[in-house]
Amino acid sequence: MSEVALFIHSTATGPFMWRPLLADLPEGVTPLTPVNRGYAPGDALSVGQAFSVQDEVAHLKALIPPGTTGLHLGGHSYGGFVALTLAKEAGLPVRSMWLYEPVLFGALRAEPERMSADVAAHVEALYGAANSMLDEQTGGSEAWIERFIDYWNQPGMWASMPDKAKAMTRPLGWKMFREVCSVSTEPQAFEHYQLPVPLTLAYGEHTTPAAKAMVMRLAEVNPHAKVDEVPGVGHMGVVGAPGVVLPSLKAHWARVGA
Repeated sequence: MSEVALFIHSTATGPFMWRPLLADLPEGVTPLTPVNRGYAPGDALSVGQAFSVQDEVAHLKALIPPGTTGLHLGGHSYGGFVALTLAKEAGLPVRSMWLYEPVLFGALRAEPERMSADVAAHVEALYGAANSMLDEQTGGSEAWIERFIDYWNQPGMWASMPDKAKAMTRPLGWKMFREVCSVSTEPQAFEHYQLPVPLTLAYGEHTTPAAKAMVMRLAEVNPHAKVDEVPGVGHMGVVGAPGVVLPSLKAHWARVGA
């Protein structure tokens, strides 16, 4: 019997984000922290190249070791959406899921009547007039990257980043854009993501209203889910303050073991 914990990283990050969170895995569970498509050297997506969540799913499925009898899925942001998509794939022996602020903007925007004014304002802040965040003419450009980074962190974040960090991020621009397009247009309705496995949905106390709303809608259609508010952090808390996030994951493993 072989079980694997597959952790899927978020946009503009990498497998490094999971290293501080791999403590106290259940006995017999092997961690797997792959690089998403478009992030490894020599695997950059060229500008204009199409890419969908199904391409990411195919990439990750191919990395799951043969003989795996149990699959635990973890994901952050875009990685959470990919994990949910993987979980709905027939034939995968999913045993549990731990997700930190999975983003399904396509599902959220399809329910405008459910949005509070605060949530709607934050969605508008991301997408802008006429869906400009999804404009292929500017998608992946430095101005687009700045808008994305600042939205999920704070205004001026991109400008304050070291030149080395900016230089490492620029080549990822088009893949970042395709990931945003994916979470914006490909998610099914929230009801599609009903999952009969132990599920933890974590979010940061100071995250955006839209990110929290997506977590709460997933919890609504999965009433068995454990919802964890992580104190003192926002959307990027899983990267910037992993020690604060770790208790949620440890509690998840304890529930799975029980």
